Amino acid sequence: MPALTNLFDLNAVVGYSSAAEPDFPHVSDLLAHMDRLGIARALAWHVAARDFHGRFGNERLLSEIASTPGAPGRVFPSFVLTPTMLYERGALDWLRTALQAHHVRALRFSLLRGEWSLDEIYPVLEQVLDLDPVLLLDLREPFPKPAYLGLAQRFPEMPVILTQGMWPDMVKAFDLLRRCDNFLLETSWIHSHGTLDLLVRTFGAERVVFGTGPRSHQGAALAGLAQTSMADAEREAVAHGNAERLLRLSPLAAPPAEYPLDRNALWSRLMRREPLDVDIIDAHAHNGPMGMWLWEEADPARQAQIMLDWMDRLGLNLTLVSGEQALFCEPIEGNLALEELLTPYEGRFRGYLGFNPFYAPELETRFDEFFSRSFFLGFKVLGDYHRVPMTDGRYQPVWEYAHAHRLPILVHTWGGSYDAPSLLADIAPAYPDAIFLLGHAGGSVRSEAEDLAVANPNVYLEFCGSFTVPDSWERTIARVGADRVVFGSDAIAHDIYWELGRLLSQDVPEDQLTAILGANMRGILARRR
Repeated sequence: MPALTNLFDLNAVVGYSSAAEPDFPHVSDLLAHMDRLGIARALAWHVAARDFHGRFGNERLLSEIASTPGAPGRVFPSFVLTPTMLYERGALDWLRTALQAHHVRALRFSLLRGEWSLDEIYPVLEQVLDLDPVLLLDLREPFPKPAYLGLAQRFPEMPVILTQGMWPDMVKAFDLLRRCDNFLLETSWIHSHGTLDLLVRTFGAERVVFGTGPRSHQGAALAGLAQTSMADAEREAVAHGNAERLLRLSPLAAPPAEYPLDRNALWSRLMRREPLDVDIIDAHAHNGPMGMWLWEEADPARQAQIMLDWMDRLGLNLTLVSGEQALFCEPIEGNLALEELLTPYEGRFRGYLGFNPFYAPELETRFDEFFSRSFFLGFKVLGDYHRVPMTDGRYQPVWEYAHAHRLPILVHTWGGSYDAPSLLADIAPAYPDAIFLLGHAGGSVRSEAEDLAVANPNVYLEFCGSFTVPDSWERTIARVGADRVVFGSDAIAHDIYWELGRLLSQDVPEDQLTAILGANMRGILARRR
């Protein structure tokens, strides 16, 4: 596969937010990030235009691009629109003049504290429709589906790019693309297995544009795009061709020869689709159908073969799997089915015993039976989905058994009342020989997960799914230590290449990445008594 070149990120943002630390305070910060990842051009908007005042932020963006060395011709402006522009003296005149004078074709509309509706932007769009704009909308904002459809049908010649959609948004996004030909989908948050390929096969590559998302995503979207099964021409269209067509820009003649991240050997091997040549253990994976996900492949045996294929390509030695049937259906039957399916694969898969506290008595009486065989090596608990907090006494058999046998427990953690890391503050030290793997590294409350790990040597942070918060993994690793982090992908639900790309593009030494990829988990498994 030819290397990805001339990448065009259609979802960049600069400026100081009123409610969060900025990813890129200035255009110069965005450029430095682009240079590191090998992104040739980007479409950017200014957060001040949303949080403070539309014209102010749009003017600030134009000024920064013009005054930042290297930015003109690489960073292109996207103007934020607000319904108030219709009534503000001179606002629409300025908008039309600026769009024409600076060759701006991209517009954005974003909710301000949820106080606007999508149709309130119609009168402003009508004032500039003759300039052939492209509109970008964030799928994470609570516009109802009829509002999206109404917009696309009202302005059928205007391309509408849906940005930042992840797996819960995909059914809606696919349905919108099916109903209206002027919808396109941007890739930055598409991290689920096979979704990009399915998107292109269903709607064509011309309906997909590339984006990278927050700074914390690092190179995830690059790796995800590089590893798809698209034809080269399709991949190039997604990477930059569609952006150039929509914004009416000429293709670049030639990309730079090298980017700083290319000097990272692990990253370079991943992007060349070569084995990483280090010990890799995926500490968080699943097998089985899940009705809430947009998947092509629901057959457990076929899923196992798909996973084996990418394990062989990457040089991934061992994947630790939980069974979806055990977690979301009847646990005894589900755990046995997982064991029967994956045991024949000569040790490439090992299992977490899915523990549902509603079935604690039945499961506890069979712990010795399950763990007397070689397949199961730890537990998986899912308090948030089961709606039972980690402090509930029904989990005690898991803590006690894991402590007695020095087994890992993969604990789904997030910021809710059932599975926040702080709920384990008294439990983890009470069972020092149990190893607590905090799935998703605390999710929305990573600082809580860091606190727990710093206070307890038997607590580790597991990597997958942690992209949903903008916290820096460089800072997390510096605080807890690279020896207290393990790699997990959440495959087959997540795209393992997307998650690997996010990890391997972090600005940390390769020896730390190697420890996270496999050595740390190898040491945990060696403790078993």
